[in-house]
Amino acid sequence: MTTASDSCCLPMAEAAPPAPPAAPLPPHDSPRIVQTKRLYRWGGVDVVHRLDTIISSSSVCQEVFKPENVSQRNKLRELCVKLMFLHPVDYGRKAEELLWRKVYYEVIHAVKANRKQLQTRGSMECAYRTHLVAGVGFYQHLLLTLQSHYQLELQACIDWTHVVDTLSAVKKPAMVSSRALEWARMACHHCLIYLGDLARYQNELGVIDTHHLSERFYLQALAVAPHVGMPLNQLGTLAGNRSYNVEAAYYYMRCIQSEVGFDGAVGNMRRVFIKAKKMYMELLKKEAPCKKASLSKQRSRDLKKLLVSFLYLQSLLHPTSSVSEAEVTSLCQAVLHDFNLCMFYLPAAGANAGAGPEDHDAPCLSHLLVFRMLVLCLMGLHGLKRAGKRFHRAAQQQRPLFGPKWR
Repeated sequence: MTTASDSCCLPMAEAAPPAPPAAPLPPHDSPRIVQTKRLYRWGGVDVVHRLDTIISSSSVCQEVFKPENVSQRNKLRELCVKLMFLHPVDYGRKAEELLWRKVYYEVIHAVKANRKQLQTRGSMECAYRTHLVAGVGFYQHLLLTLQSHYQLELQACIDWTHVVDTLSAVKKPAMVSSRALEWARMACHHCLIYLGDLARYQNELGVIDTHHLSERFYLQALAVAPHVGMPLNQLGTLAGNRSYNVEAAYYYMRCIQSEVGFDGAVGNMRRVFIKAKKMYMELLKKEAPCKKASLSKQRSRDLKKLLVSFLYLQSLLHPTSSVSEAEVTSLCQAVLHDFNLCMFYLPAAGANAGAGPEDHDAPCLSHLLVFRMLVLCLMGLHGLKRAGKRFHRAAQQQRPLFGPKWR
């Protein structure tokens, strides 16, 4: 993720190492393809090797921000952009991945792995912030460049697009194949995911709140390619442990159910279920009679009990679960009882009723959180059916959550 003035223009790259004499070319190899292959093999490979040496250094945090190494990343970035537009179908996605990983993500990973070396307002933290801001500027510019070059119409998907001058009668570039246009659209999708990641990394530093900005980018990426589950996985990561991990579970489960899923979502979902079991067991230990609490504290306890129990129930209804039907039945009845109780809690005067449980101390269930809980139930039942598992009567007992029409 260099300087805030970085952009996605197509400047000439620095001279690549001289290539050996080329072998006779087949008739179908055009000069453009030859140029692309040479750029990839003799330009990118050499720079990548140098950057790998830096990343493997013991003093990686000091090395990555040295001017000469920043220059190497800039050079690779320019090479990757050239590759994207020279031969998008064969090299576009490879160049995208190489650019994100080598120019931005590996630096971020190295800094996060050595977080203790970051001093508040220190030079290294300043360089890291500049790196993130530069990445945001680059991908915003690349997003606009892709829309402009291929005349993509994404007005219904993202809230800032390339504005086309209708009086100039600009048409799509000649000789652009449908595969190139599809790559360009998916490249815009990937740019939005990268922008969401960069905003999330900025939010982790804690100085500025970019949580909603990150969420916006992920949702726009989902709008560009609704069949791809990757943005949903990122939204789950962004949600963290809000609402006692119910929100994260909602996004991870949707990612798993997507047409094009993300392998990491399965492991993320498993970790959420492990947390849910741990919290539920701790909750049982603390159910001993205690002094009468204030109304606000009692509400918080009831909401916590509902959300933790609900998520633990979803883990028990997973196709791989092997618990007894009696245990599931008992827990399901307890969740329905707690759900009915918490639905009567209204937000206190002056509280933000529409925001919902953004943290663990939310005063009531929001409409959005209730909706996500119901969708989680439906996805859980769908997962059981798709796996060919026999429906537990306990699973069917969740139906009262959906209202009388579902009974």
